Amino acid sequence: MNRRLLFALILSITTLLVFNYFNNSRKVVKQISIPTEIRPGQAYRVPTAQDLAMPINLEIDFLDKKIKKEEKIDTYQTDLYVISFSNYGGIVSTIDFKKYLGINKTPLRTVYQKSFFQREEGAFLLALDKKTPYFYDLIESKELDDCFKIVYQSKVDDWIIRKNYVIYKDSYKLDLNLEFETNSKKEDGIRPRIFFPAPFVGEIESDKQNGFVIDLDGKSVNKISDYELDQAWITPEIFGAEDKYFVHAVIGDKQKLIQRTFFKKLKNNIFPILEGPQIKESGKWNLSFYMGPKSLDDLVAVDERLSDLLAFGWLSWICKLLLKLLLYLYSFLNNFGLAIIFLTILLKIPFAPLSIGGRRKMLEYQKHQPSINRIRMKYRKDLKRQQEEILRFHKEHNLSPAAPLLGCLPLLIQMPILFALYRVLGGYLDLYQAPFMLWFTDLSSKDPYYILPILMGISMFWQQKLTPVADSKQKVMMMFMPIIFTALFASFPAGLVLYWLTNNLLTIGETYIGNTFLKSKKLKYI
Repeated sequence: MNRRLLFALILSITTLLVFNYFNNSRKVVKQISIPTEIRPGQAYRVPTAQDLAMPINLEIDFLDKKIKKEEKIDTYQTDLYVISFSNYGGIVSTIDFKKYLGINKTPLRTVYQKSFFQREEGAFLLALDKKTPYFYDLIESKELDDCFKIVYQSKVDDWIIRKNYVIYKDSYKLDLNLEFETNSKKEDGIRPRIFFPAPFVGEIESDKQNGFVIDLDGKSVNKISDYELDQAWITPEIFGAEDKYFVHAVIGDKQKLIQRTFFKKLKNNIFPILEGPQIKESGKWNLSFYMGPKSLDDLVAVDERLSDLLAFGWLSWICKLLLKLLLYLYSFLNNFGLAIIFLTILLKIPFAPLSIGGRRKMLEYQKHQPSINRIRMKYRKDLKRQQEEILRFHKEHNLSPAAPLLGCLPLLIQMPILFALYRVLGGYLDLYQAPFMLWFTDLSSKDPYYILPILMGISMFWQQKLTPVADSKQKVMMMFMPIIFTALFASFPAGLVLYWLTNNLLTIGETYIGNTFLKSKKLKYI
């Protein structure tokens, strides 16, 4: 590894860390647009200035202050998850994801059942400005070929409220159809708000929740910074919250019930709130939600724009391509560790001829470097003549001025791939609790015994043994690089370290092959 290659490597890692920092701290501006596109025959009430200026209401005034009914839990299963409902609030009380197992080999859960006195928990609590009902009756429950339909009903004053849930069997989409029925002609009416929690997986260390909202252009989804959680957003098409691996979001509002959206902070979690208009007569509204994992196929199957939540950033197309390739390899190997190794090999093969050829050109150039340096010294006071003589020397010996940089070219070409793999391997749900072998039981977390980073550091020392360095200062610096990289990668997910270790071993093998290939020309491959 020469000085230029070392510089390129350090630059790559530095750029990666800076890129990661800024891409994770994206901010969005407060949404102030009001949709103007209305489907034919669709009734839509445009928010008034008074609606938009109303104080944000985060509190709930429950009509029922004491337990009057026994809680009844009804559970439904699909191939994807187990979902339970409670007559306390007519809410979703738990969601367990059958395909994704945690530390104890039990399904991961993102919505939790709470006690009567923690009634804001659960999902899809319907709150009113005054006298919010809490006890509901299950009036319908039936299974169809592609879904379950569950209907809860409650009464308050002159209003009958029905919550019609549609649970789809083949996706993580959930519909909530709201019905408000009244014979009253009161002018004040009711204003509904819907609460649902950010996903939270308690066993995941530092499982931070973030809000998100769709951009004004309606094409991409961006995270909301912590200080913006106190703001309100006007009628967004997509709005919700996420943690590292899961998403809870509203993704459809056909009748435009939602007038404003905002958040409530509660202990260590946040609750997206969807606020409707003042309703004065009977009506029906349909809302659609995504309540599921950050899995590319599952997100795209419901709404392609949700794939932005994978935080792939400006390298999104490369990340998605590598992710599909990784999942394809896994479908054959049934082991993500082996899939990462084979993915590294597949990515290395196309660059091997370029790397060997580039090194050869660079070494041929280095043979003439003493002559070029003598020209520089001879004409050091006449820069124009110096340049002319160097160009003439290149022409006479059929040399390219770009030859010294060819050794760095393969690494520079692979930089986007390195960044993309950092994204893919560092935060994709399928790698959570994914075993490799021996003590590697979770490729998404760091190696608990730091053996893999140490092996990676040893591989870097091995590379340097194949790269003699004459400059004593550079030699000392090269000795410290494996130590620095070992410390840096010690906290990285094991999947990332496995990729880098495999890449180092392939580079060592490439060096031996290159030395054999160039032996006849008496050039040493470095």
